[in-house]
Amino acid sequence: MKTAYDEVVKQPCDKLDQTMQDMTYCYNETVVPKKQYKKLLTKQLEEVVAVNMVNAYYKTLAEFNKGNREWFVLAILCIELGVKPDKASAQELSALQMISSNITGNQAPLLNPNIKNAFEGATKT
Repeated sequence: MKTAYDEVVKQPCDKLDQTMQDMTYCYNETVVPKKQYKKLLTKQLEEVVAVNMVNAYYKTLAEFNKGNREWFVLAILCIELGVKPDKASAQELSALQMISSNITGNQAPLLNPNIKNAFEGATKT
């Protein structure tokens, strides 16, 4: 025997927001605009997609980091400094190599300590 849930989970967002509005009204005769539900449903879907994309990036970068730490650090530096490796001057490449060597030799952190402190402060319970 099918339940209301079985039907609701199959609905697209545009129909689901109306169903949720109707269910809310039936519970306590409260009118919640369906655009409010649509906003919440869409946001949640976007967040799930965003988390999945970040996870894919994370896994890729983690593999690169395991493969060759120095190349990984060089690539991150190039991105952050706006230097295209194939168009960089010898001076830029030398500077990048020196900075990368300092970082990979544990002489300097890759992550700015202020960023780490901000993260730790935001996640304290």
